[in-house]
Amino acid sequence: MSDINMEKFAVPDFIPERYVKELARSCVGGEELQQQKEKIQSLSEETANALKKNVYENYMQFIETATEISHLETEMYKLSHLLSDQRTVLTTLSQASILGNDNSLSRESLDKHDLEAEKVEEERRNKLNSIMEKVDGCVNLLDVAERTLLHEGDLLEIDAEENTALQRMHVYLFNDCLMLTSWISNRRGPMRYKFQINYPISTVAVVNVRDLGTVKQAFKVLAFPDTRVFQCNSLTIKKDWLDKFEIARKMHIEKESSKLKKIENQEKPKPEMLESPSLSVEEIPSPDITPLPDWLSDASEELDVLIVERHFQKTYDLMMSAQKTLNTEEFKNHPQRTDILKKIDQKQKLLTEILLKELDVTHNWSPRGGLRSSRHPVQILNKFNMTSQSCQLFLDICSHTVKAHVKGVQLDGSILTYVRQVGDVFFCSLSDALTEFIVLFPKNKISAFIVWASMQLRILMSQIVKQIFTPQCALQSLLECVQSLRDQCLLFCEFGLDLRFQMNSCLTSPINKALREYKEKIVDTIRVKLADDKWTPVNMQTKSGANKLLLQMEELGFNLTKNVINETWIDLSSSTIWFMQSVMTVQNVGLKIVTPDMMDVVDECIFAIFNARLAATGYDSSYAQKNLKYLLDTVMPLMIRKYKDIVGYDNEKLVSLGEKFGVKIAPPKKSNIAKYTSNEYL
Repeated sequence: MSDINMEKFAVPDFIPERYVKELARSCVGGEELQQQKEKIQSLSEETANALKKNVYENYMQFIETATEISHLETEMYKLSHLLSDQRTVLTTLSQASILGNDNSLSRESLDKHDLEAEKVEEERRNKLNSIMEKVDGCVNLLDVAERTLLHEGDLLEIDAEENTALQRMHVYLFNDCLMLTSWISNRRGPMRYKFQINYPISTVAVVNVRDLGTVKQAFKVLAFPDTRVFQCNSLTIKKDWLDKFEIARKMHIEKESSKLKKIENQEKPKPEMLESPSLSVEEIPSPDITPLPDWLSDASEELDVLIVERHFQKTYDLMMSAQKTLNTEEFKNHPQRTDILKKIDQKQKLLTEILLKELDVTHNWSPRGGLRSSRHPVQILNKFNMTSQSCQLFLDICSHTVKAHVKGVQLDGSILTYVRQVGDVFFCSLSDALTEFIVLFPKNKISAFIVWASMQLRILMSQIVKQIFTPQCALQSLLECVQSLRDQCLLFCEFGLDLRFQMNSCLTSPINKALREYKEKIVDTIRVKLADDKWTPVNMQTKSGANKLLLQMEELGFNLTKNVINETWIDLSSSTIWFMQSVMTVQNVGLKIVTPDMMDVVDECIFAIFNARLAATGYDSSYAQKNLKYLLDTVMPLMIRKYKDIVGYDNEKLVSLGEKFGVKIAPPKKSNIAKYTSNEYL
């Protein structure tokens, strides 16, 4: 029988059916086949764990890749528009008349043409009236004289992020606008649809959506700031919609170009000779005025194009170049300077409004692009002296990013694993935000980031406290979770921001409450344990069981080797062993989990537990007194010495309790290391 390894599955021509047949032929009996199955399952689990580890290690690369994909999608959208514009220009050139022949029409043909035009106009009005009767809350479609219906139909709206169905829509496409209506479920009368929104065709862009999963035959409608996805019933219907959108866009371009030509013809001055008496000397253009460059004359229109195409950095550069050029001595007295500067100021206000909406998390903002996607808007707002607003919006984006990343961590497995993953994700997101913040903002704004980071840490700690500080969570598990968070917070200090004080302030009250609750449980259980104790040595049944108990007690600090009888018996009662484990656990965990200003709580808990045990009466058997003597002569002195070794001073409450019962604490052994008599060697 051949061994199972990854090389067999990694070959390009691997066929599962053939491999299973060969495996079934080579295995002898069902037991051997079951072993092969277990090996394959273990190999599958190892592969899955390796993939998860790889994804976790390359988490930031995945985020950066998603950002690049988002930028690439934007570039493809722009490229699609450029190709469409070129196709429109080529179509217009191909249809243009070279000879410019005008055919003369007869009177009869003109009359016939007028009748046909009246008939078409009547049909158009009737169709628009019919639509207004069907749509509840519809605008007056007859307000625009040349408005015609190009296409209509039922579409299913899809969520742009989750790819889930939202609602059934009935969409109307006119030559100048796109009207969205929803179905009325319990309709009465002729009204079948409810009006939702109307988008001008000049602000609408349509992008094809490739088939992915359950989303098929869909297209995306971009109308800033909205992004809506619609799904068709078939590929033919989708093609019809895309074709009609293209026709509507061409009609709009032709209409705008004809308006521009008409305006240019009206504004174009009639050629007149300078000697004409209609021109006075003052009206003759002055030869001293330098004409504006073409790019400066068209700056306003170019800014509109750049803003629509979302080239924000190019828009800012063009604004600065135009203002700098107009403020030079050459153009300082130019008659068009004031008008152009006024238009640039208007475009600047428009640009700042768009950038503020771009950074506003309430306007369809998604964390998939990462923090780098907001870098350019923030930098431009900073150049416009809007640092405070951009800083607040950037921190809001960071808040949503941190929240989304932390929410993505699932509670699978132990609570310690979950706390570690949440801490890693949180502080990783915080470090990314700090790195980006330092790049974008001056040093005098770092205080705003510190306040924000403290707030985010408090929000995180409030969530974690609710999950780990529960009665079901053991004290040792609580210590491991708190230590994990503190270690991650200490690593974050390498970025120059220390949040340990804020974290400890959030943990002070829950830790005090947890220690006191654990103390109350032990105090309540002491009397029950003493009553149920048979006051005989504990029999561990086997030598391995006895060794296991000795190892556990040794980890707590107790050496019970001298208390072993016949390899399996421990010369202590069950209640005594339980009490030693409980009180030492409280001291060991308490000294590690609290901060120096919380030592009173540890002292209080240790004193209360020992006092409850020593105050218990009614157990006067010789073996019970022997166990009590062991607690006073061995356990209490050991705990007092360990306390002083860790903290540096005595537990005064426990020492006073020991003195009350005659406990003598042996002084620490003096060291035999020779000391220097002078400081010349130091």
